Amino acid sequence: MYSVEEIICQLLLRHSCVIIPSFGGFVAQSVSASIDKENGIIHPPSKHLLFNKNLINNDGLLTAEYATFNRINYTDSLSKIDLFTINLKSELNAGRKVELPKIGTFHLDSEKNICFEQNRYFNFLLNAYGLSNVQFVPSQKVQEVVEESITPIVEVEIPIVAIETPIIDINTSRKSRKLIKYVAAAACFLPIAFYSFWIPAKTNVIQSGVISINDFNPFYKSEKGLYSPSKADLESVKFEDVSYTPTLYTEIESTEIEPTEIVSTSESNSNLYTSINVKSSNKRQIFEYIVGCFSSNVNAVNLVNTLKNQGFDATIISGGNLTRVSIGSASNSKALDSLIQLSNSKGYQGWILK
Repeated sequence: MYSVEEIICQLLLRHSCVIIPSFGGFVAQSVSASIDKENGIIHPPSKHLLFNKNLINNDGLLTAEYATFNRINYTDSLSKIDLFTINLKSELNAGRKVELPKIGTFHLDSEKNICFEQNRYFNFLLNAYGLSNVQFVPSQKVQEVVEESITPIVEVEIPIVAIETPIIDINTSRKSRKLIKYVAAAACFLPIAFYSFWIPAKTNVIQSGVISINDFNPFYKSEKGLYSPSKADLESVKFEDVSYTPTLYTEIESTEIEPTEIVSTSESNSNLYTSINVKSSNKRQIFEYIVGCFSSNVNAVNLVNTLKNQGFDATIISGGNLTRVSIGSASNSKALDSLIQLSNSKGYQGWILK
């Protein structure tokens, strides 16, 4: 069951005037925030209570609220409040202080007047609910602390050193600017001049018509092509007397050989040079595996003889500026792979002619 003190406290949070019948009334007044500079305290906004002993008429607010909270009728509520008032007066007349929780204390002065002191730790202003006092350090105390911590200043004489300001010649600065312009222009022109000489002279841009990013790198070394001459030491082949026999080429039906000219040197020379013209035929199979290209027909004939002695179906393929020697031909890719493997095993590497 709720007490009368609790009901009064609830009413003061929502109303500005609460009357206790036959005793007096509380009048609430809102007060804004304040600063106590001497004590260093900031008080939040609050609601101050004043007690008026002349407000004794029952306005029904306290009685109705007490009946609602305790779920009793109005008559019983009024009797409970009257009993509370009688006990409160008897305590004051006995010279005791009566404290109402969260509200304040009552006592009688020497002239038997009722005096009220509000509880300063509870704020009845709902807008400032939960706000408490804030303490700070007053400015006077800060100044006192600062004055105590000041250390004596020791005067030290600092020698004055005269510094001569350098004089900058305007004409010299202009010359340096011109020099910077010339250097910048040379830095832009020299790479252009270098590459205009390097690319035509050291690369094959003019012949191929294709330019690569590697052509701009003077330290780049081009990779070797896939075609490499035969591992056979052609220089070790001696140029001996070559007797041309038609059977060397008649075994291959697809090639017609026409001996044209044999030129012999004097008897003192040990070498015999032979010139042979070979005509291609459409009867030759599709793929030719070329293992040598020579500007001298004699060297081509010597290589053909060497390959035939090793069991290859070698022949000379005409066309172009150089005399090409084929180690064999094939009509399909499978036969061509077998021919290439056999040729590589003997130390001959070449390229495919279709």
